[in-house]
Parts: sequence; C-alpha cells; structure tokens
Amino acid sequence: MHENNIKVNNCYSNKEKHIWRNKFHIEMPFGLINDPNGLSYYNNKFHIFYQWNPFGCEHKTKHWGLITTTDFVNYTKPKLILRPEDWFDKDGCYSGCGLVKDDELKLYYTGNVKGSNNERESYQCVATYHKDGTIEKKGVIIEKQPEGYTAHFRDPYIFMEDEYYYMILGVQTNDLEGKVLIYSSEDAMKWAFLGELKTNMNSFGYMWECPNLVKVSENKYAFIFSPQGIQSEEFKYQNIFQSGYVIGKLDLKELELKEHCEFKELDMGFDFYAPQVFKHDNENIMIGWIGLPDKELEYPTAEYGWMYALTMPRVIEYRNNVLYQKPLKEVENLRQSQVINEKNLICDTYKLNLDSRCVEVILNLDMSEGNFTEVSFKFNDEYILMSYDKEAQVCTLDRNNMYLGGKGIRKFKLKVENELKLHMFIDNSIIEIYYQNGLEVTTLMYFAKTEALEIQIKNDNIIKINEICTWNLRSIKYE
Repeated sequence: MHENNIKVNNCYSNKEKHIWRNKFHIEMPFGLINDPNGLSYYNNKFHIFYQWNPFGCEHKTKHWGLITTTDFVNYTKPKLILRPEDWFDKDGCYSGCGLVKDDELKLYYTGNVKGSNNERESYQCVATYHKDGTIEKKGVIIEKQPEGYTAHFRDPYIFMEDEYYYMILGVQTNDLEGKVLIYSSEDAMKWAFLGELKTNMNSFGYMWECPNLVKVSENKYAFIFSPQGIQSEEFKYQNIFQSGYVIGKLDLKELELKEHCEFKELDMGFDFYAPQVFKHDNENIMIGWIGLPDKELEYPTAEYGWMYALTMPRVIEYRNNVLYQKPLKEVENLRQSQVINEKNLICDTYKLNLDSRCVEVILNLDMSEGNFTEVSFKFNDEYILMSYDKEAQVCTLDRNNMYLGGKGIRKFKLKVENELKLHMFIDNSIIEIYYQNGLEVTTLMYFAKTEALEIQIKNDNIIKINEICTWNLRSIKYE
C-alpha cells in the first residue's frame, strides 16, 4: 500500500498528455473516482474526500482518497486515507460524511462486507482524522440495519438541530422500496434508532442513496438524495439514476418532512450523481460525481487507466421553493486571461473559435424577438448541440453527433422570457452549464477526437447577443 502512495505522489507529471485529461476538474491520475465524501472545512483548509479504486476502472476495492485546498486552484496530491482492510470494511469503505468536533475531523462511512455466499453486510463506522494527517479507525457504531430493511443500508450523513446530532442513512425496505432512516446522538458516537423519515414519496424507486438533509431557510430543509429505479419521462428522470431534492418543514418529533414540494432533479445533463453538501461561511456548498453507476462503457478513458471526475464546487441557494446553483466564488481564481468581452452584438451567425478547451463563457442571448436558438460545441466534424425552443419552453442537449462515449438526448423545461442566460465551463472532456442564473444546470462528459473547439450560435431570427465574455482558465495544481 505504501508503494501506491509513492505512485500517487509522482503521477501528475504525465497528467497533461491526453486530450481528455481535464484541467480544472478533480480526477484521479489512475483508477476510478466516484462519490464525494466527508466534505469539510477543517484546520483552515477545505477537505475533499471521495471514493477511489486506485487499482483499476471497476467499482471494486473502494478506498477513501483525500485532497485539500484553500483556494480551489492549488491542491495537495491525492492521498489514500481509508483502506478496506478491517473485518468491518474489508470489501469496501463506502460513502459517508465528515463532522468537525472537538478539534478533530470525524469521518463516518459504511463498511461493506461480503459473506461466504456473497451476501452483503453493512456496518456504519467512524474514523478520526487528526490535524497531523494521521487517521485512526474507531470501528463500528451501528452494527446492522433495523428489522424490515435489507442490507442496502449505507451513506451516513450527519446534521445538528437543537444541540443534538442526527444521522440519516439511505436504505431499502424488504418490499424493495427506497427510504431514509434517522438516528440521534448526544455525542456523535452512541446512536439511537428513531425511525423512518416520513415523506409523500411512496414507491419512489427501490433504493435511496447518498442522502443529505440541509437547512436552507429558517424553517425549511432540503432533503437531497439519489433515488434508483424511477421511470423515465420525456422531460425528467432521463438518466439511469437520478439526484435531486424535495424541500419542506422538518419535524424531528414526528420524523416527517412536511408540506414538501415535488422531487426536482439537481442536474438535467447526462453525467451527475451522488452529490454531497457541506456548510462553510454560511454557504451550502455542493460537489457531485461526474459519472453514473452501471454505465461504464460510456467512458472510454478507462482504456487509458482512469475514469470519472468531480464537479466544480457549487453554492446552492433557496429561492421561491427551488434550489438555485452557482459556481463557488473561489472558482474565479481559475481565470487566467479574458479573451472576449463584448456587448450588444447583432449578426446572422456567430462563431467563436477557441484555441483551448479550458474556458469559461458567459453568454446572454436576446430572446425577445426570436423563438428558437442553437448553440453548437463543434470539434471539427463532431459536435454537441444545445437548443432552446421558447414557445415550448424546452431546452435540449444532443450529443448523438459525437463518435465516442455516451450518446443520447436530454430534454427539460426551462422558462425564458426576454433573455437566455448561459454560464458555461468547458474542460477537455467535461462541460458544465448553468441556465438562468442557476435555475437549471447540466453536466456532461464528451470525448472529442480532436483538440479543436468552435462555439457556433444560430437563431430563427437575427442573433442579438446582449453579452458574451470568455476567459481562458488555468489548470488546477497538485503540490
């Protein structure tokens, strides 16, 4: 295991050599990264833990990796923190959360164990991460799931209310329905089972993964989770699994989320799952996994020894019973040079040739007269098409014209009156787009065969660009 750490510390010299290697998204030099875990601000640094299989591009031998940063530009090199080497986690250190308590960072996670007949056993565990970087496993704090539930019992998330600690866990009932359970504690070590969180979502998938309960206003909580087994519809639930939220009033005496809204997806793109939220400076900061389970064949980087990435950090804000998302302010530290800053352009077709696929673009299009617009991301003879139909209030993402990787179309409803606002971050194989100040977001991976990039805008009328700004972005550094 020590040899693997040596490889990690020396691997980034080769990081730039492939055209799909991302510059400002977190990915591993080798192996498979997935769920962000244990997100915390501790010891004057942001701590980003995550699932990592350093041995291959398969969902096996899950460790917890760690990088830290103070500015989201400069990071420490990836380090293995939790290893699946004890009886209670020997088949995987699965997802969980972090809690800063008594000047220590406690890491709560699910230990996965497979029995002799390949039967699953799930243990909720805790470890202590000290300021000197050492880790001390404390062992099991919840031995098994309560009666009535299967061993799909995982992903602890902790929050505080009225000086008590509460832990929620994603679970599956014996009737194969997804739910979430709540435990309470005075010291965050000894936990009492309270019961199942009651919601209006019955028969809503067969498993609820990676739950978060996040306070978003004086009397409202957002319950963020990733349900599996939801039937696809034309304008929602189009991925194999979803991640989203409901917002309501949390009653911990009745164990109920009352008066909550309908489930709304957090990201309408192709590649987003298992987000986690933590609070810092009174902001709820969210990071998600760019990837999906059971879709490994859609990610051709596996052939070169690495797979998946993490999203940029996003701040979630509660407005009008909806969660808006915006890039964390520190992301602006990535801006290297402004290439374009123009306003009030009128043209038939607009083309923007970029010499880099490491850019940020703010684009505001006047829609007061036109009804239909297209924004193409062109890579020579390949392209990804984003189109918007104002009359139908439908936004469409189409990546069927790419040769490699996942294909398909994603459609979602988006209300635009006079101006279509897009805030786009383009990396070597990832695009994140914020629409209408973060009312909707789409994340997708793409695997172009060339380094070229041209953004082309067309309209059913004369194109009116209220504003277009572009920045070249610097690469994040691992030191």
